[in-house]
Amino acid sequence: MAVSIVGILAGLAIPNLRSMTFRARATSVAGDIEVVRISTAQYNADMSAWPAEAAAGVVPPELNGFLPDGFSFAGDGYELDFERLAPVVIPGDPTTNQVIGVAVTADTDELSNAIVELLGGGILFSVGRRHTFVIDRS
Repeated sequence: MAVSIVGILAGLAIPNLRSMTFRARATSVAGDIEVVRISTAQYNADMSAWPAEAAAGVVPPELNGFLPDGFSFAGDGYELDFERLAPVVIPGDPTTNQVIGVAVTADTDELSNAIVELLGGGILFSVGRRHTFVIDRS
């Protein structure tokens, strides 16, 4: 009987633990996006320009002095990509012609869903497991 009770409790706890793990990783993604946002804003304030776009998973060279030491665009199950999109047309916002942002690509649907659940309001573009967050529109 005791083994049955333990089995039932484990069956209830394991899915919740898995969900909590993905939510914790989504929180890590949110923190990394905020670090990139602040570093990019500091770069823009100092240089009066935006960093150049870099490949996915690669820190733009201009941000090296603005990001914390050892900061990486490759995380646990996700990859960041600095975006400098121009020209761009956003429906309902005809004055925008450039978007500065950071995209995150999740390795799994579970992490992607947790990111959307946590940060959904800040997502401008979302295609599959790739979600782009706006730092600046001009």
